[in-house]
Amino acid sequence: MPRPFSTRRVASLLALSLAASILAACGGDDGPGEAPAEVDFSAQAVSEAFNPGVQPQVINSALAVGPNRVIVALFTAEVDLVHDAEGVLRLYRLDEAGMGTFAGEHLLRRATIVEESMHAHADGTDHAHADPFATVYLAHIVFPETGKWGIALSIEVAGERYDQLLAGPIVVLDRTPEPAIGDPLPASTHLTMRDVADVSEINSAQEPIAAMNELTVAEALQTGKPVLVALATPAFCQSRFCGPMMDNVVHPLYEEFSDRVQFVHIEPFLLAEARDNQRLVPVPIMAEWRLRTEPWIFVADADGAVVAKFEGITTVEEVRETLAALLASGG
Repeated sequence: MPRPFSTRRVASLLALSLAASILAACGGDDGPGEAPAEVDFSAQAVSEAFNPGVQPQVINSALAVGPNRVIVALFTAEVDLVHDAEGVLRLYRLDEAGMGTFAGEHLLRRATIVEESMHAHADGTDHAHADPFATVYLAHIVFPETGKWGIALSIEVAGERYDQLLAGPIVVLDRTPEPAIGDPLPASTHLTMRDVADVSEINSAQEPIAAMNELTVAEALQTGKPVLVALATPAFCQSRFCGPMMDNVVHPLYEEFSDRVQFVHIEPFLLAEARDNQRLVPVPIMAEWRLRTEPWIFVADADGAVVAKFEGITTVEEVRETLAALLASGG
């Protein structure tokens, strides 16, 4: 049986899991220049600051007071993703006129999903290649209050400096629609191996791990272990920010942690409809958890409390840090 829910314990686990990721940008001759104390984020100012070479876009479906994993994508003029940027995110608190007051600077962390392919050479040999499929840039930010905030990036791409790229205003809510850090993970039921004749009916991976489809979330929460829930579809990804998340992230983590963490995989769409009628019908848990995008990874401790959540692109290393910190603290 799960232990009694403890918000204090969740806070301590969250601090451990973010410790390796939350970094203040450091100075130095080669670093970005000093952040302006005020920046105009009005619609006119953002339009005038538009840089066709590199454009940032915040891709979170929602942000809220408290800890957030802020995700930024960088696009070229050809709408290709930038895979090799480095720099900082600058945060500004906006007033009613859109003028931003500097509120902090965060080092950006790159998260890239690669796609592996085989390439035949003229000599008849085959070589495996791993090319970037999608890249986002992360900053862990604790928002102290609701309202409008501005994000500006100071980055370097291929030796060229881009300073104060404005991502435009974002709205910080009182809480996100989906389960928040510290919330109990919903004890949901859904189709498992007991309900189907073959794992392919509830898992679209080419090489599925059936053990991740054996328990419902409700049952996983009763195991006394931390729980990782992956809502992701290998075959019916609908954005450039999903990619091969199961193969590249969740499956390797399962091989490493399945003896200590209970893994649950849920397809976000009804596979029969997707395969037979080319219709993407969300499974009920998507509405129950109020998820507007996919993929998502949620991690809950042995008490059933959410200690981390990952929207869109993430990496093995990023989720591993959370699981390792959680297990080191006793789960």
